[in-house]
Amino acid sequence: MTDQELRVVARHKSGEVPNPAAHSLALAPAEIKHCFSSQTWIAPEAHPQLKKAAELPGMIYVAAMPDLHPGTGSPGGAAFVSQGLIHPKLIGGDIGCGMHLCATSIEARSSIQRLASKLASIDGVWDGDLEPRLEQHRLASSAHDPALGTIGGGNHFAELQVLHEAVDRQAVEGLGISKSQAVLLIHSGSRGLGQQVLNRYNAGSRGMPLDPDSQEGQEYLAGHEQAMRYARLNRELIAERIVSKLGASASPILDLSHNYLEQGTTAHGDVWIHRKGAAPSDRGLVVIPGSRSSYTYLVRPIGNGEVNAHSLAHGAGRKISRSQCDDKFGRLSPEELKRPRDKKGGIDNLVICENRDLLRQEHGKAYKDIDRVIADLVELGLVEVVAIFKPILTYKTRNESNDGEG
Repeated sequence: MTDQELRVVARHKSGEVPNPAAHSLALAPAEIKHCFSSQTWIAPEAHPQLKKAAELPGMIYVAAMPDLHPGTGSPGGAAFVSQGLIHPKLIGGDIGCGMHLCATSIEARSSIQRLASKLASIDGVWDGDLEPRLEQHRLASSAHDPALGTIGGGNHFAELQVLHEAVDRQAVEGLGISKSQAVLLIHSGSRGLGQQVLNRYNAGSRGMPLDPDSQEGQEYLAGHEQAMRYARLNRELIAERIVSKLGASASPILDLSHNYLEQGTTAHGDVWIHRKGAAPSDRGLVVIPGSRSSYTYLVRPIGNGEVNAHSLAHGAGRKISRSQCDDKFGRLSPEELKRPRDKKGGIDNLVICENRDLLRQEHGKAYKDIDRVIADLVELGLVEVVAIFKPILTYKTRNESNDGEG
């Protein structure tokens, strides 16, 4: 046991931390609950990362989703439930990364080439009045202001989609969604601000777990909350920029983060839920996208949340690493990469991305089968499908050198 962990134990024994029995630092690893079937492919590298996370101090149990995949230090596609201690390194640097879905007035049958031409670029600084928006989200102005309203790199995107199937027609109509008009899905996060919060934590605590009631814990949680607000505002501004350029309007349907830490109550009592690429299942409908060449699902969470740590998959999950994509798809032309089609021929999407590395690294085949991911969640009794959408226009970047956060 490390010196810091021993100090935490000493604080428990001295009574400085309430309810010491609830903050066990037992050496036995926490239970790992696999919320996926044997039919779902999981990268072998993800399992030792999952086991390592389950052995962290204070960990109660871990819920692994069907989109589980290896990450930097800890896997993505999982929720980690602890008591007494929090683990910022499980969340990573893109605090607040999530999905924003809205209905739009854009005609589903619009010319995609015309839409792409009108959209132009949203990589630059937003030219609106930022001060009232910062005040609305309780954010102070910072050096990160210029990044607000921009997507970033990696797997982030903005995507116009059309309704493919209304499984629950009444619910779909109630959300203002129809086959005649497109929806807009935004995937982005806190950009450099979240990474700054993580860097500050790493410098002060060297990656060790934190007592949330300590000064270090409170400082991290305050920074975490700021990054969450920033990420929400960022997605809102991205959506506004896009519909404004397209001469349309939008009505928000949902905005959910999938990289964050929150307090909750489970059968184990009061806990901390660390979600790393895992959407919450206790806040209404959840949108789960596939890749740029596959469908997106809108689902309704069901069940009591105990099995899956009140969490769900946040997407398809990577199947091929970014470095492997460079080799696997390196021979494809930009034109081929920008016009992905699914194996059944039902999707004919147009991708706006001038960064050739991103084009290869975000190839549809770099991700797992979203249909299988959703099937797992349905078969386990965790969700009901409400609607299925297909992409028609994906925006990544107009900048060849874009290297924002992923």
